[in-house]
Amino acid sequence: MEPLKLFKVFGEPVEILIASETTGGSSAVMTQASPPGGGPPPHSHQNEDETFYVVKGDYEFLHNGGWSKLSAGDVAHAKRGSTHTFRNVGNADGKILIFISPGGFEKYLEEISVLSMPDDMQRLLAISARYGISFST
Repeated sequence: MEPLKLFKVFGEPVEILIASETTGGSSAVMTQASPPGGGPPPHSHQNEDETFYVVKGDYEFLHNGGWSKLSAGDVAHAKRGSTHTFRNVGNADGKILIFISPGGFEKYLEEISVLSMPDDMQRLLAISARYGISFST
């Protein structure tokens, strides 16, 4: 499947496969590729649930304060309001497919794709707050 959009978020390629505009806002589907050690910081969403499917590679998934191992074919879910993240723990690039409900989170990722850390940290936090995203340590 050809992506509708392709951009990088902090160096990691994100492909939008199904945009929320095509589902009436009910969902979106995307992939994110991560190098070894890559993945987003721990965070939570006020508005979206996410389901993660490992396409290739070895990942760890943080949810409810604990880490679990995920390999190709494994699935994990994060309910809105829960702190979660994923990280590539393999020796090669990995790819994860993410189903988001409702849609709209892909717009957030595209908006922050132009930012550079740490210089744009205040902009990141302001945009994140607007989308109901908060970061944890």
